[in-house]
Amino acid sequence: MFCLLFFPFLLPFLIVRFVFRLVFGLLMLPFIMLFVVGAVLFAVFSALFAMFIPLMPFALVGLAIWALMPHSRAASAYPN
Repeated sequence: MFCLLFFPFLLPFLIVRFVFRLVFGLLMLPFIMLFVVGAVLFAVFSALFAMFIPLMPFALVGLAIWALMPHSRAASAYPN
């Protein structure tokens, strides 16, 4: 009952508080979205890293075989 008595006097302060919170929230929204995008990119990079690290020995063996094979520009110009 006491709150209802002072509600007309408190209403402008409540509206101002709501407006300040709304403006602050709208100003913070781009920063929050930036952090969310960064976290998603980090998660995707981590998942790809975790999938491709076990394949690294095969890639290194293939690179070593390719590096040890003889290469000549004339042979690579005409494959057959």
